[in-house]
Amino acid sequence: MARIPYTKPYATAAQRIAHLRARGLIVSRPNVAARKIDMVGYERLRIYFLSRRQTHLPNRPFNPGTTYRDILRLYECDMLLRDACFAAAGQFEILLRNAISEVLSSAHGSHPYTNIAAFRGARAHTEAQQSFRDIYRKTADARAIHYRQTYSSPPLPPIWTMKEFLTFGSSVYIFKRLSGSHRTSVANQFGVQSDQVFTRWLECLVDLRNICAHHDRLFNRHFPKQPVHLRSANVPTAPPNKLKAILECLDHLLTQRGSPINITGKVGAIIQRYPEMQPAEAGY
Repeated sequence: MARIPYTKPYATAAQRIAHLRARGLIVSRPNVAARKIDMVGYERLRIYFLSRRQTHLPNRPFNPGTTYRDILRLYECDMLLRDACFAAAGQFEILLRNAISEVLSSAHGSHPYTNIAAFRGARAHTEAQQSFRDIYRKTADARAIHYRQTYSSPPLPPIWTMKEFLTFGSSVYIFKRLSGSHRTSVANQFGVQSDQVFTRWLECLVDLRNICAHHDRLFNRHFPKQPVHLRSANVPTAPPNKLKAILECLDHLLTQRGSPINITGKVGAIIQRYPEMQPAEAGY
């Protein structure tokens, strides 16, 4: 398809509301609605507006009876879904960092960084070492400052301190570079026998966590990275490109590690409180 220049002019919030009303959206208090757009941003609400428009018709009118409150309720539900998923992913992140630290320290002591046997090979060892060094150099955590001011060597703090400086993404990066036996040991702590399956689940959870952390939408979200089915536990049962499938995997991991929270059920309960949201639109 041939590309065209972008020519859409700037529009104020009041002009946006006028445009939406002209397309059939019911807005009982236009001035209040415009202030909400000013606070939230039209582009953040646009996906919710589009979901209630008849895009196959000229001018793409709204479905009859659609109100501005309906759209705000969709946005509010999505926000609660993000908060719940972010908290659950954060709980798993802590457990993952602890599991990596436990496996490495029990096998290689306080400073496994220099032991190539802890990693997949020379390249993975070098990449992991560089990642640890970069993370330690950039952190302003008081524990890092204490180590720098107190100890002359080794240059990095013990792994049980270092793990506290890792992000979810860097934890997964380090995990992928561990030796096969160490990856399997970590995965087994979460009730997953295959480190390949566990790695795929981790990649899905990092994406979910980042979506939530950056206030992106879960509404009508298709997840490119999809969890592999764990046959031994029949997880997930939902279609693999849906939010529910990722949450089922997360529930399995948390439960097996002794921290059950039933995030799948919690998210389902939030959706039920908002009849404006169709379950399929939230990946359920």
